[in-house]
Amino acid sequence: MKKILQHTWKSLRYNIGGLLIFEAGYRILTFFLAMQMVEKAVEISLKHQGYSYLTGENFGKFLQSPWTIVLFWGVFVILLLFFLIEASALLWGFQHSAAKRKLYASDFLIEGIKGVCHFLKQGKFLWLLWAALAVPFLSAYFLVQEVSYVGLLEFAAKEIYQKVEPHGLLYLFLAVLLIISACSAFILPYCLLENEKSAAGVRRGIGLLRKRWKEILKGFLFLYLIIAAVGAAFYLLVTVGMTGAVMLFRTGNGRISSVLIYREYIQMAMGVFVGGVQMTGSLAFVYAVYSRFHRKKAEEVPLCQLVHSYSWLSRLGRRRAAAYLTLLFVGLEGGYLAAMAVSHDTVLESLNADTNITAHRGGALRAPENTLSALSDSWECGADSAEIDVQETKDGVLVLLHDESLKRITRMDKNIWEVTYEEIRELDAGSSFGKEYQGEKIPTLEEVLNFCRGRLDLNIEIKYNGKNKGIVQRVIQVIRENHFEENCVVTSMSYQFLEQIKETAPEIRTGYIMTMSYGSISEAAAADFFSVRYDYITERFVREAHALGKEVHAWTVNYRGNIRRMLDMGVDDIITDDPVLVRKVQNQESGTKTGFRELLEYALGI
Repeated sequence: MKKILQHTWKSLRYNIGGLLIFEAGYRILTFFLAMQMVEKAVEISLKHQGYSYLTGENFGKFLQSPWTIVLFWGVFVILLLFFLIEASALLWGFQHSAAKRKLYASDFLIEGIKGVCHFLKQGKFLWLLWAALAVPFLSAYFLVQEVSYVGLLEFAAKEIYQKVEPHGLLYLFLAVLLIISACSAFILPYCLLENEKSAAGVRRGIGLLRKRWKEILKGFLFLYLIIAAVGAAFYLLVTVGMTGAVMLFRTGNGRISSVLIYREYIQMAMGVFVGGVQMTGSLAFVYAVYSRFHRKKAEEVPLCQLVHSYSWLSRLGRRRAAAYLTLLFVGLEGGYLAAMAVSHDTVLESLNADTNITAHRGGALRAPENTLSALSDSWECGADSAEIDVQETKDGVLVLLHDESLKRITRMDKNIWEVTYEEIRELDAGSSFGKEYQGEKIPTLEEVLNFCRGRLDLNIEIKYNGKNKGIVQRVIQVIRENHFEENCVVTSMSYQFLEQIKETAPEIRTGYIMTMSYGSISEAAAADFFSVRYDYITERFVREAHALGKEVHAWTVNYRGNIRRMLDMGVDDIITDDPVLVRKVQNQESGTKTGFRELLEYALGI
């Protein structure tokens, strides 16, 4: 293992300067190109499907569309091509390092492109499968980090996780995929450096791994520990530096939001940086194993001759120019990121709102959710309004309940549409929260309206479960009979429900609940405001909604840093489990100083 690691370092060290410049420039370029391609693919698919925006409600249909399938397969092929160019550049670069040939950043790029073109000209399309399978292992950190950064990908990942039961099957699939991917990584040198046929290359790569798998496994574990330590140290160093800069150059309330904004950019950059380190280190290790133990060919391809093939510029001048241009490109990209962050930070200073505080599920932190006790506690805690969930029983009575099933709250293993109100009245909705709430009942919507009159405004969410198509008219009827139109809003994840409300009762304000938001919201005429999960809200979204004369409500916000971020972003309503905490952030942090240690905790997400 020690010799393999020494050989790995030797492969990296000889051309370390050109390697670092190439990786930095190539990674930044391909990252932003990938983001632009994904965004453009989503926009084209939405347009051809007749959607102006993408939410959780239409996400399934969006994915099933032929337009989405074709466009995203196209993006995948281009990204795979980017990966092959990078892998080819690195592997050929390591081969040149072993032969003591000096390379500049431009040479890495040329080698990568030439290697992939040669690879494709040979018609080895079966190799593409093995190359694609190598991606998860060689780019695991980058993939995880960018999935968490790109809202669309994060939402898709969460949807998959929720739908795969039991979750152990998903973990097993990922484990098997990583093992196959690791094996595929050792096939790449035969794929890109030699003229092997697919079957022969696979056998040689797997054979290489099988004979020394224990030594290779130990080496990879040690290598990844080093990469993790370097990444953690770099992240901490950059975060501390960023926090110090905010302390020096920012004042007042804006410090916390600035730290949270810059933290997002640092995390994005870490995905690119550590992802590049992982890819480079892993392929250097793979090449070290390959070059030490495989049966060498009688001759090597003299690709180094290609650097003499440019007659329009001398070798030295071309390399220096390429190196300077690459450094300039990296500097410009870094400046672009900084300018983007500063522009977001500047926007914050002009966004101010008298933000409303809404207790989530009636006030579920200190009392059983969706009960009169919870609503009473929310009123006493100073919440401006309460969000409640409404469903209907088998006999059409409107009651407060979040889940379709009664099991979590009352331990009755039946769905709400399977029981009558008489049965509901006998259930205990408080014991599952605490003994002191034993005997707490599930209230009706009418009981809640009477209780909240003069105390709390209400955000009435109508749940859609496929069994309650007539629920909208019943909700409107109860609101009108109790003269509560001026003291409530009605929200739903079903846009059709909002359209029904506007047709029957245009005086009632409506809100469209969005688990995610992508695209333009200008055509959502039936929504007076948008209730969006807080981590999908951006300054751009807030500005667009306000420009349309509509509000933005953020849910469910419970962490102090996120509360501060939403307040500074200018959202109109914060839906939270802890109204007291939101009120404290509003009142106590306004005009007070924030120390370095507290800012650093925000930056690290502690």
